[in-house]
Amino acid sequence: MNFNDLSNEQKEQLHNDLMENAVSVGGINPFLQMIEDIRTSKPKALLNKTAIFHYKTGKINWGKSIFKDTLAILYSAMAKEEKDGDIIAGLKPKEYKNTMNMMRALKPVVVEIIPKDETCKGFTFSMLDATQEKKTKVDLMFKIIFFFNIEFAKKVLSHEIKAD
Repeated sequence: MNFNDLSNEQKEQLHNDLMENAVSVGGINPFLQMIEDIRTSKPKALLNKTAIFHYKTGKINWGKSIFKDTLAILYSAMAKEEKDGDIIAGLKPKEYKNTMNMMRALKPVVVEIIPKDETCKGFTFSMLDATQEKKTKVDLMFKIIFFFNIEFAKKVLSHEIKAD
């Protein structure tokens, strides 16, 4: 996803959502630090068997452990969604089955960001966005935190909303 290709309304909505989440974990710097910590973790943060990832200023919970093959299918589904706009359209039968199994496994998973600073409330989001029938997508907040380049988050957070 290219931030510059979004409409002004989409940019503003994304900026507001991301700012709200950043403030809920202590501000822009702690939010960006969390993303950096996720990126530098080896093995991938989502592969922790305890379904908890500790970063410098807090922790992330996601309810159930995710296996390497499920994560690989999720990443390829995200890449396909970015390219084609749909996770499952045009998949071969075996890929379709694997993707559907991944979606069934991850649909109920809610990611919870809990800052150490008790004055901050943190935030939650689902891995998969199933708000539209037969149009499941990978949640945008999930993509920003775990998948997109950190420069995308920086662009969104530094976006200035212009008054008309």
